[in-house]
Amino acid sequence: MLHKKMIFIFITVCMIITFAGCSNSNPGNVKENPKPENISTFVDVMIGDTNIEEWHENNVITSVKWQKLRLSDEYSKAYPSLSAAFDKYNEESLTDAKALMYEFTPLAAEMEGEEYNPVYCQADAKVYLQRADNHIVSFLEGIEKYTGGVHPDYFVNGKNYNSDTGEKVQLSDVLTDTKELPSILEKKITEKYPDVAFFDLKDTFSKYKEDEFTWTIDYQGITFWFSPYEIAAFSVGTLSARIWFDEYPDMFNQAYMESPENYVMTLPMRQKIDYDLNENDDKQDYIEIDTSLDQYGSYNMLSVTVNGRTFTDEINYAYDFDVYLAHIGDKNYIYSDASSDNDYHMFCTWDINGNTNKIIHELSGTEVDYEYIEEDFEEGTTYKQAFNNPEFLRLETRFEILGTRGATATYKLSEKDGKPEMTDDAYTFNYGHDVKTAIPLEAELLPELEKAELPAGTSLTPYQTDGKSYVDLKTENGGIVRLNIDASNWPIMVNGIPEDECFEELLYAG
Repeated sequence: MLHKKMIFIFITVCMIITFAGCSNSNPGNVKENPKPENISTFVDVMIGDTNIEEWHENNVITSVKWQKLRLSDEYSKAYPSLSAAFDKYNEESLTDAKALMYEFTPLAAEMEGEEYNPVYCQADAKVYLQRADNHIVSFLEGIEKYTGGVHPDYFVNGKNYNSDTGEKVQLSDVLTDTKELPSILEKKITEKYPDVAFFDLKDTFSKYKEDEFTWTIDYQGITFWFSPYEIAAFSVGTLSARIWFDEYPDMFNQAYMESPENYVMTLPMRQKIDYDLNENDDKQDYIEIDTSLDQYGSYNMLSVTVNGRTFTDEINYAYDFDVYLAHIGDKNYIYSDASSDNDYHMFCTWDINGNTNKIIHELSGTEVDYEYIEEDFEEGTTYKQAFNNPEFLRLETRFEILGTRGATATYKLSEKDGKPEMTDDAYTFNYGHDVKTAIPLEAELLPELEKAELPAGTSLTPYQTDGKSYVDLKTENGGIVRLNIDASNWPIMVNGIPEDECFEELLYAG
């Protein structure tokens, strides 16, 4: 597919003049709300996991899991209507979850779970962000529901919100002409899946009303999604077809075709995704992400397939993965956030530009940063950044420094090789216990680095570290002191002394 990428000069200009003079580019009825200068074109979306469970004795017999959406505090102020739309989305999701629990409860009472898999009825909904910028937030919902039988039911929904108004974006807002849509979709679907026996596609699509199509939009085009049974047998799974911007440019509202040079999107599992890897060729590309069990059946292994060539990571076993696709310059990379035992994470960079897919970089003990939000008196949700901005990624790394601690830093994706590059000077601790000196310790007072001695019994709060040579700690009177460490071997040395001799009761995760 020969893509003529539209470099996002428009966005750059609009950011410089904070949207003054950009009114001609607004999709639909977008209102002009000047944004603070530090707000990027990308919208910082946070995704949080939540669930409802019902127990019988010591077993969960029904479970409904889903994901909430919110904006970071900074972006909530810049996009108040979108923030309100997310609140409404969360309320509707909770209502749907409660309805499923009402449906599941009597069914579970009639079913018998397995000894080691006692969940009788369950549902799980995941959000895959495709695009989030000053025009639109577009994401795919993948929903799996099991109430007994040979297989679960699976279906997808597309959600699209106008970033300024918070209103749902209609298909007719994006496509200026839909008369040829049935025939285009029929052509796309049959070419992509030549071995599938379809229903009468053209007739089926002709009967669709506008709001019956499931669609999402990213920076290469619009994708239409079809759940099992919708246009083919269940065994075929979820199907999709993309209409490229540069293939049918007259069909699209111009504002939605504007694309930044670099961007990131979330990849759904087990879907054959249309994606143009090289704008200078006329080749149709496909990417598919999947998992398979390891040889013992205890963990999952991640597989990345690009145009039929597959690489499986047989080293970094995990229970679950979040997977992202980034376009950086003229290259493309995949990033996997894998979670394993004791919530240990590995963040990997995959190079998919050559003839062999390969992992080129690993950040051990590292995951996309999360934040616990107390949403009411008794409930809270852990939210993660929906990684969509290649210039701003928050990662948390687990350190074994004065105990087990998590520390966060910001990164950007390298233009050279796609690897995450740390943009902060140091990691900032965000959890872990305070410490108390067991012996007098020589330290440096910041910022002047004056020498000082910390008496035995001094209480300190670990604050920042470079993970290698120093750790900064806050004192009870608000000052900051620096201790020199050597984290290259175990045990960690503080001023040349093993850390457990320098501090009382250091706590480490088992």
